[in-house]
Amino acid sequence: MAIALEHRPIRRAAGARDAGSLSHLVREFSARIISAWQRRRVERELEGLSYDQRKDIGYRSFDKNTR
Repeated sequence: MAIALEHRPIRRAAGARDAGSLSHLVREFSARIISAWQRRRVERELEGLSYDQRKDIGYRSFDKNTR
């Protein structure tokens, strides 16, 4: 007879252990910087596409006077 046991550590609430620590603040700050950089990179890539390509993927144009 074989018994298979699986051990999974209990996940605690995010930030409960080190909510006020310096390492938490640094991680949060770096995550925000990375997120902003990624958003800016995606915006630049979309702006680099031609109008027709943006239209094909469903990106709205801000110019309402094209027609």
